[in-house]
Amino acid sequence: METGEFDIIFRGDIVLGHQLQDVKQRLQQLFKVDATKVDALFTGRPVPLKRGLDEATANKYRDVLLKAGAQVEVSPAGNIKATPRPAPSVAPARPSGWSLAPVGAYLLTPTERPRSSPVLIDTGSISLRPVGGNLLDAGEVTKTEPARVVAPELDVAEVGADLVRAEEKMDLPLLEIEVEDWGLADVGADLIAPEERPVVPGAPVIVGDFGLAPVGSDLGQIKPEIRPVVPDISKIRLAD
Repeated sequence: METGEFDIIFRGDIVLGHQLQDVKQRLQQLFKVDATKVDALFTGRPVPLKRGLDEATANKYRDVLLKAGAQVEVSPAGNIKATPRPAPSVAPARPSGWSLAPVGAYLLTPTERPRSSPVLIDTGSISLRPVGGNLLDAGEVTKTEPARVVAPELDVAEVGADLVRAEEKMDLPLLEIEVEDWGLADVGADLIAPEERPVVPGAPVIVGDFGLAPVGSDLGQIKPEIRPVVPDISKIRLAD
């Protein structure tokens, strides 16, 4: 039976777009509790955050919690009862009572998480080398013999000097060209005489099947589409 009172129920879900760690920090600030108590709210079970509120106050609490990122609902008082969380020594619940944890939530409670001790590293035998020094000791460096490069006795000649010596040059006969009969042709003149031009026979063209069409004949070309113009003569009158 409805009594006019409402409860604020939280099942561990967060509003889309919020980060789980941020939502937990906001709930710590709102309820002024430590992180352990806030983690206990994210078990997937319905947990009443506030009980016995009137409808207006319940809606105000819901709006504040939604703004903080906690997905809550307003339920009539007494409809949902909080399920006590089993202690670690109690046997696990049956599969029928299982539920899905919110995205990013820890699947282990704070008391079930293994405690890992910090690893201590002995740095007493570690030292820093001087800046720019070699990281290897002299005895650790592998000695390699430098490669032998054979370079002939080369030198750079002076600018414009002949790179071939006189005894290395070959005696080649000089060509004698008579240029007494040569001359310059006029601009645009043909450099080949008519008797020097090759004779190219013309290709035969058979025109027996060809003929000339009469002037104005239709040769089968594509004609443009011309739409007839219909003038509007409704306002035209004949004068007396």
